[in-house]
Amino acid sequence: MGVYVMKLLIVRAENGEVKDKQIAEGDFNIVLKNVILKTLELWDPIKSDLIIVRHKQEISVKLPITREQYDMYSQFNLKRRGDAASFEIPVYLISFENQWVDDNIIDSKVFVVSPYIDDYVTEKIIELAKNITSQEEISEETEE
Repeated sequence: MGVYVMKLLIVRAENGEVKDKQIAEGDFNIVLKNVILKTLELWDPIKSDLIIVRHKQEISVKLPITREQYDMYSQFNLKRRGDAASFEIPVYLISFENQWVDDNIIDSKVFVVSPYIDDYVTEKIIELAKNITSQEEISEETEE
């Protein structure tokens, strides 16, 4: 796999609030690794684990969508579901302040890195970052 130049969204969230949001352009792997290097400076190994997780985040959008949205979203396994469509984007969660409560991990400080697609998807990723670091996450996880 060669150089994969793209725009990336980098969100830093702490305790349910966004502390920083940036859009970077460059090789995906290099930008991601640079965020991880920055995270190493912030991480306190005595206080917390350092956890890096990659997963696919499903994004839903109401139909109709524009041609530009279709072109962007269709790169990410776009599917129609009734009057909405959904697609999955790769998201990297870098947790640098967290604690274990029973079998659940509670993240209080994270970076979330994903492809930058558009403002709508950015809002959804910001929402995800806030939810991951808000303490309300505890009750949601215990229900699963």
